[in-house]
Amino acid sequence: MYIMLKIIKIFFITSLNLLVLAELQSKPVGKGLSCFSEEDSVNNNYELFRGLYFESDNSIRVVSFKSKNKSLKIISKLTPYKISQNSIKFKIKFIWYGDISFEEFTLRRKDLELDHEINSEIRVLKCKILDGEFMPEMIELKNLFQMKFDDGLKSNKI
Repeated sequence: MYIMLKIIKIFFITSLNLLVLAELQSKPVGKGLSCFSEEDSVNNNYELFRGLYFESDNSIRVVSFKSKNKSLKIISKLTPYKISQNSIKFKIKFIWYGDISFEEFTLRRKDLELDHEINSEIRVLKCKILDGEFMPEMIELKNLFQMKFDDGLKSNKI
């Protein structure tokens, strides 16, 4: 009887530990992030921004904003990602009116810092988890960036 209680106790403690470990490493599916450059947090430059949305266990949507004819456009790309205990890694290839850029990302899970490498230049972005729906949040951010972009156009001199 004593041995049986001991086995049940060990089983219970092991199960509890596995539950705690599983909870600590939650899956990112369904979570959205907005990521801004740390050195440009005052201006929030649209070119340095990236939006991320984990659509499934193996695919992430990457959103950026590009300018065409004095208007900002939302560029969205779906790509696979690899997840580990400490980071999430993914790559994308953007083609925008003939310009091709290759971008690599490493998101640190602990502090939500995103290492963003584009054409051999590395930037560090700080991400925060979005509360609302992902695409409406991206549209709202695009509209804010558009207002700043328009103000910049008005201040240019001829």
